[in-house]
Amino acid sequence: MYIDLHNHYLPAVDDGVLKIEETLLGLKLAIKEKVSTICFTPHIWSGRYNNSPEKLKEVFEKVKEEAKDIKIKLFLGSEVYYSSTIAEDFSKGLYLPLGEKKKFLLVEFASAVMPQGVSDGLYKLMLEGCEPIIAHPERYSYVQKDYECLFDFAKAQIPMQVTTQAIMGMLGRRAHRTAVKLLDEGLVSFIASDAHSPEERPLLFREAVRFLNRRYGYQTAKRLAIDNPKRILEGKSLLPVAGRKGKYSPFQ
Repeated sequence: MYIDLHNHYLPAVDDGVLKIEETLLGLKLAIKEKVSTICFTPHIWSGRYNNSPEKLKEVFEKVKEEAKDIKIKLFLGSEVYYSSTIAEDFSKGLYLPLGEKKKFLLVEFASAVMPQGVSDGLYKLMLEGCEPIIAHPERYSYVQKDYECLFDFAKAQIPMQVTTQAIMGMLGRRAHRTAVKLLDEGLVSFIASDAHSPEERPLLFREAVRFLNRRYGYQTAKRLAIDNPKRILEGKSLLPVAGRKGKYSPFQ
């Protein structure tokens, strides 16, 4: 039913799960959360997680074989740490975009300071035929202080992803408050778990979707948890998402 496009359940490649047994447990628990499709997004972060697409694909194929009896659809992407060479590195094939159409790329920023020249860097990435997605902006301290720093990205129609645990208040008060503010303003294109462990940092969806349904209505909840994630996997343009009281971002 729900589609999770951001998690670290591919084993032994980053700061997520270490063993394939944890991956399989996480997938089984995801089904209980009504998640029917998962796209693994291991970190690609030069100097920290030097993952190559070839290595990640090899691990992914092993996971698919081990998980063949679990009724969940599996895809492979990546979460890329922003650098000034992101467009050049994308053109070299160093990253794994989300889904099979290879159009969207999940991009993580530094948490304390907005990267210099990031607007130009993402623009160059878009010129390469790739649409960046900003991962969990509600967790960046500069967004928590002033969410209007995201307006230039919203004007450029760059999608943003908010984390389910932040929506539920499990990542601190500031992250929760910022996540809700971004959702209220209609700035968020989809939600995802960013799960790292089936026990300590699990994949949670049902309660977050219930919150969205109560606060924003069925259509907004559906677009955030199902429709737009599905369109990302299919390489299609995303649908606008209404915020509080049906308000749409003027940037969408």
